[in-house]
Amino acid sequence: MQRPDEKKRQGIVDAALKLFATRPFHEVRLEDVAAAAKVGKGTVYIYFKSKEDLYGSLISEGFSKLVEDVRAQLADEAEPAWDALKKTVREVVRFSVAHPHVYRLMRMGGPDEHRAAALTTMRRELGKQIESVIRRGVRRGEMSDPHPELTAQFVPACVRASTLYGPRDVSEDVLVNHVMRVLGQGLMRRDK
Repeated sequence: MQRPDEKKRQGIVDAALKLFATRPFHEVRLEDVAAAAKVGKGTVYIYFKSKEDLYGSLISEGFSKLVEDVRAQLADEAEPAWDALKKTVREVVRFSVAHPHVYRLMRMGGPDEHRAAALTTMRRELGKQIESVIRRGVRRGEMSDPHPELTAQFVPACVRASTLYGPRDVSEDVLVNHVMRVLGQGLMRRDK
């Protein structure tokens, strides 16, 4: 019997991410994943019970990593809220650029109800992390936002739309600064 090997598992994960991000769920077969990972189909079953398990694992592991990274960025309660929000936006942008396939899957959802519920929970957790920064800024008088719970949802949505559908030649810094400008200044022209 073959023993689990983290390098093989990661190869399967990487191959699956690319396939699921570019093809509908029902069109991806475990044989395709195995071939792309250069392993036998049986090797895939060492790590994942089914295609649904593999797909769900991709989403939950990716989202968990993003939430963990954002939480780490927000550890300093004394930091000005605007700086913390910028670090958070930068982390979401960094993650979406470094892991475009994971980010795309995270926003698409999963094939089964259990995974869909877990994904909803993780989306809420990410939103709550962002909302907490905005609420901290409002409490301190650093920000003004009557609906931080709504604004918190804009950040991942802006990043998703920009990275998936925006111009390809935009750098991470430009994207972070633009999201922050829109959040901070809005679009309305202010006369001098």
